[in-house]
Amino acid sequence: MERQIELSAGTIEYQDTGGGGPVLVLLHGLLMDASLWEGPVADLSADHRCVVPTLPLGAHRRAMRADADLSLPGVARLVAEFLDHLGLRDVVLVGNDTGGALVRTLVPLDRPEALARAVREFTATSHAG
Repeated sequence: MERQIELSAGTIEYQDTGGGGPVLVLLHGLLMDASLWEGPVADLSADHRCVVPTLPLGAHRRAMRADADLSLPGVARLVAEFLDHLGLRDVVLVGNDTGGALVRTLVPLDRPEALARAVREFTATSHAG
């Protein structure tokens, strides 16, 4: 289900499958959006809650505020703010491409209460034919 949340940099759209099980937060890379994760989410959502934001990395549909910090550390802080606003704790962060760099940047932000595990690299494959 597509949702949106207002954060300090602007409005972020995200998908949240809801449900029980471990929480996976899936981060896409540069010039991509949450649709990158459609195949893996279809496979994982039976046993996991999947939360997939569309980050301001070039394929987002909503403009961020003019003063938004969209540097890699700035977007990592935005992900941390996203986790806080949704009250997500003990999550598994999964990153693909630039999302992997965001995971790597987030882990040192001293957020042990929020992170259960981090997966820096993940290949999201298409489920065509």
